Amino acid sequence: MRKGILFLLVLCISLGFYGCRSKPEEKPVETIPGTEFRKDATLTITSPTGDIKAVYEIEIAATKTACTQGLMYRESMAENRGMLFDPRSPAETPFWMKNTYIPLDIIFLDKDKKIMQITENNTPFSEDMIAPRESYRYVLELNAGQAAKHNLKIGDQIQWK
Repeated sequence: MRKGILFLLVLCISLGFYGCRSKPEEKPVETIPGTEFRKDATLTITSPTGDIKAVYEIEIAATKTACTQGLMYRESMAENRGMLFDPRSPAETPFWMKNTYIPLDIIFLDKDKKIMQITENNTPFSEDMIAPRESYRYVLELNAGQAAKHNLKIGDQIQWK
């Protein structure tokens, strides 16, 4: 009889223990390093007369690795965000959309931070080269359609802080 009671007691304690356990921790979704948005600055685009056209939260790609990866592997980006590339000196390197899920407007800037060229609605995953017509100093990538939405033009001024 004691063995039966002891067995029931152990069984009840075991069931109680397992019934009260919390669910096993879910593994976090793995992300590719460098694909989480990091707000580095606020960027403002103004017309030559000083009228504000648009304001964005931007991530600044200033290392060789960050410039190479850019917005690759990101499946979405908020409308008010973008990425600014700072190659640290004048450059002529073309861009492409390889491994880029988001259609983008790519805006080339001169040393004075003025828009010198805009390429709109670049196709995701395309390996076609998006080449500047001349050396640029910075490049801004925004969601496709932003250049048209805010009527961005050659000569518009860009500032960030």
